[in-house]
Amino acid sequence: MLRMRLRRTGKTKQPTYRVVVADQHAKRDGDFVEVLGHYNPRTRPSVLELKEDRVRHWLSQGAQPSETVHRLLFARGLTTVEPPKRVTKTSNADIAAAKAVADAEAAAKAAADAAAKAAADAKAAEEAAAEAARAAVAEENATQTDGAAAEFTEA
Repeated sequence: MLRMRLRRTGKTKQPTYRVVVADQHAKRDGDFVEVLGHYNPRTRPSVLELKEDRVRHWLSQGAQPSETVHRLLFARGLTTVEPPKRVTKTSNADIAAAKAVADAEAAAKAAADAAAKAAADAKAAEEAAAEAARAAVAEENATQTDGAAAEFTEA
């Protein structure tokens, strides 16, 4: 199976690449079928020169682009299929942000629980006070009726 991929050229620590069609089992810088262009990621903006008619030809012949070449072709508009998203390790900043959100949610939940407990305690205290007041009124009424009954029997 043929692949469209990058072939590294350039000096040490100064890479440039040729976009080539090569057998998928060939070495990265080994045998290739055809050079389709070149790519220099070190310049700003990056330079990508391609023989677009030959790229379309090889795509129609079934050559599969590598992930990087697929991204480059999609950015250039030579393919309409969006390249797959790379699965990357979560960055420390993302981990810290997620932890901060989790901590904030936990603090909010704890505050809500504390407020609900305080409200429940206040309601229980209020009910206890009302019950105590009712008991006091009932006791007072009972003492008054006992005194009235005693007076009534004496007379």
